Amino acid sequence: MEYQGKPGPGRFQWSRGGWFGGQLGATLWLLLLGGILLVHGRMAGAVVLALGLAINGFGFYLWQARHRWEPYPAIQVFIGACALVAVVSILLASASNPSAEATDPIPSLPTLLIYPALMAVFHLQERSARKPSD
Repeated sequence: MEYQGKPGPGRFQWSRGGWFGGQLGATLWLLLLGGILLVHGRMAGAVVLALGLAINGFGFYLWQARHRWEPYPAIQVFIGACALVAVVSILLASASNPSAEATDPIPSLPTLLIYPALMAVFHLQERSARKPSD
């Protein structure tokens, strides 16, 4: 049986499918954006791609360190790091093409509100699943 990592006191527990599915869902768009920008000759795409790879490396590190991290703090740290990388990536991509068109593949900054929204939802889920003494 696979070692699942440090157990959490609430709803969140370590799960390979949950962790890597969430990681892929939170970061795949960065890799795609970086690739698209590179194809269109925008060198900022290389940085965005590198940031996307770096945040995936961080997610893999957290998975490897699951015997030291409880799952809830790990997912919150990861989502927060994804948000920072996403903001930097969008600002960099936008600055690389000041005459952005409607067909530009760069998401707007308000779309990044998904990250703090997820963090808030996960917080409420974790808090409601914990025993009153926790």
